[in-house]
Amino acid sequence: MREQTMMTRQIPPFLTFFIVTVMQVGVGIFTFQRPIVKIVGHDGWIAIIISALMVHAVIWLVYQMLKENETIVDLQTRVFGRILGRFLGLYWIFYYSLFVLVILVGYVEILRVWLFPEVYPGVFAFFTLLLAYLFVGGGLRMVTGLSVLSVILAIPFLLFNRFPYGQLQWGSIFPLWDHSIMDVWMATQTMTFQFLGFEILFMAYPFIKEAPRSQKWAHVSVICSTIVYLFAFILSVLFFHEHHISTIIWPTISLWHMEYIGVSIWFLILVPNVALGLWAASRAAKQTVKVSQRRSLQGLSPLVFVAAFFFVTRWEIENLSSFTGNLGFYTVFVYVPLLYVIERIVSKRGQRR
Repeated sequence: MREQTMMTRQIPPFLTFFIVTVMQVGVGIFTFQRPIVKIVGHDGWIAIIISALMVHAVIWLVYQMLKENETIVDLQTRVFGRILGRFLGLYWIFYYSLFVLVILVGYVEILRVWLFPEVYPGVFAFFTLLLAYLFVGGGLRMVTGLSVLSVILAIPFLLFNRFPYGQLQWGSIFPLWDHSIMDVWMATQTMTFQFLGFEILFMAYPFIKEAPRSQKWAHVSVICSTIVYLFAFILSVLFFHEHHISTIIWPTISLWHMEYIGVSIWFLILVPNVALGLWAASRAAKQTVKVSQRRSLQGLSPLVFVAAFFFVTRWEIENLSSFTGNLGFYTVFVYVPLLYVIERIVSKRGQRR
């Protein structure tokens, strides 16, 4: 009966493309050029490609570790034992909730600055979380359907919007690799924050039909996200001077002139971002704390809402984003490979026994 119930809640493998893409191309698309250009200038496209390759490697590791109907919490319990495994599960509740908070306060700031400067920020946060809560209540299939709609409507808008072709300085991208390896590596670490979000696979894996077949779609989604970021970065460098980009908070909005329609359409990306993050956090809580997913969702949503009031100014939001980026980098590119090595050792010992 449990297996039959699980099958009715699963999504086809190809839909993995949409949930990973919608998580990676989020609010960060508006701001990612500025910190990269500050470090490595016009060579930022190199950092984007290296970051994407690193993400491909981690996705491969994830699919090698997870077994049928297994999440990251189950994996940690299998590797470290029940007590330590569930204790580490608490970290994933915090991690996914933090991801939701960063997305939420980032978009609320954009709405306040560009569209509704007189509206209290708590109003935006409340209605966004409420809408995301309602979608999560419908399960992963409903949130995935919203993600499909978001990718179909929002991403093409970004790629096919009007551009100032006559004002592009085509020589701005040269000379190639004009910065040190250390600078490129620092920019790569900064850029990896934009590619975070694919960690949703750690919790969604049991809900994907024939999950191993979805690996290729996860890789395709990273390729799609890489193209979007490369496109947005190169156009910004060709239009703005490097020193100018380092002073613009939202280069993508300034370049595309997408203040009203673009920012509003991007709400379609924000809602599934928040919904998927809340779904993953509440699912991790269900496995770790042993409460129902609905109860955990009812507890986590108000916590994120209250936390949003502590991150209102630009300085506070930048510090939160920087902290989350560093935490995500070490989680994804240090802890996950280390977990893979330990899991291989434990599996081999189990086979020998």
